[in-house]
Amino acid sequence: MQSTVLFCSALQPGSTPLKCVFSRKVVNMAILQPWKKNRHMTFEDQTVVLQDHILEHASQYFPGFEPEQIHVELLIKQERATSVHYQFAVRNDVQAHTVFVKVFRRSPANRQAHRVQFKKPRLFPKADAGERHRLQYTAYKRIYDYFTSLDKEQFGAIRVLDYLPQYCAILTEGASETSLRTLLLRKHRLFAKYASENLLPAFRNAGKWLHMYHRMPKKEDVNVRDSHRNDYIEAINKLTDFLVKTVGQDAFFRENALTVTSKANELLPASLPLGLGHGDFALRNIFVGENARVTGFDTLAYWRTPIYKDIGYFLNDLKFSSARGISQGFAFGPDQLMAYEYSFLKGYFENNPVPYAQIRLYETFALLDRWSSAIAKSSQKRTSLNVVGRLRMILIHRHCKRRIKGLLAELMILVHTIDLGASSLVELVISQPL
Repeated sequence: MQSTVLFCSALQPGSTPLKCVFSRKVVNMAILQPWKKNRHMTFEDQTVVLQDHILEHASQYFPGFEPEQIHVELLIKQERATSVHYQFAVRNDVQAHTVFVKVFRRSPANRQAHRVQFKKPRLFPKADAGERHRLQYTAYKRIYDYFTSLDKEQFGAIRVLDYLPQYCAILTEGASETSLRTLLLRKHRLFAKYASENLLPAFRNAGKWLHMYHRMPKKEDVNVRDSHRNDYIEAINKLTDFLVKTVGQDAFFRENALTVTSKANELLPASLPLGLGHGDFALRNIFVGENARVTGFDTLAYWRTPIYKDIGYFLNDLKFSSARGISQGFAFGPDQLMAYEYSFLKGYFENNPVPYAQIRLYETFALLDRWSSAIAKSSQKRTSLNVVGRLRMILIHRHCKRRIKGLLAELMILVHTIDLGASSLVELVISQPL
């Protein structure tokens, strides 16, 4: 198994590339105090602290470095609501490496900008903000040890270089692998003739990675949630109430919710099969390297949840991409997406029967959740008067309604079909609007 990294090509558009080369220097001791005690520390101060720490410890991170010959260059700094991301180049005359640093904020940045007119219902309690950096550090360490012990070439893992709890910072090794989301966008109908990658092996390995992650033994800092059928039904009703309030069309949403909850009572066991939940197993959080090697990241490994949840959210992310929603389904054909889905599910379940009906229930759940999130985000004061944003929401509403109808139509057929083969399912789904 080869190690890989968190963040390089997956940085969001709009990130600012910086050219700041640092050498060893004396740093003001006030700056070196924990950031929680120095609320007025600037990003420039944070950068100095981080670069000085990397200079001091680079020879431990990368054997062969001589401390006096090391140069550290800040390449990218990206600010987000809950964290700040840094990417440093670390080099001497004979070798070069990349270090990624994630600094967790103790409270969201610019709270005023994040006030929303419509607040999405809370479906589960969040991990304490002050604990998130520790939880992610322990998760990455456990994942690295676990996937390294599997010794399988198709799996990668993030190598943690250092942890600075006093600064809420995690340092990981960097590489130049590409996110699965970026690779998928290259398959857009407008650009597909220029893309030569075969993504089927990557999707299959992503399914295998998730399957092994769900089985990963981890007992510390893990809590069980959504473990019963009634939890699923309660969440569907909460999201339905929110969508009725914000979108309207009471009859449409109530009728769909009645169908979904009825089939949930029929298809889901009272106690659901659980695995270690990832929580954000999306295309952007999967790196693909040589020979379709995949690495999942950006998890706290904090919950034990139904295995269908990560699967449903991944498939919804595959079919709900912004390009597909705004293009109203033009970006990717249903046969193309179905091939990726089949490869992913084959990787997860291998030779075992695929519980398509249960997965479709959770895919519907994920669609309602993401639809609700899009509405809540669009209601932020800073974007409420944006004409482009309003047009985008109109297109998203149309796409979501069409997908809900397609999912429920397929679900109804699945319920009344016994021992449906994979090839028949492919033909069935292609005939339905996704």
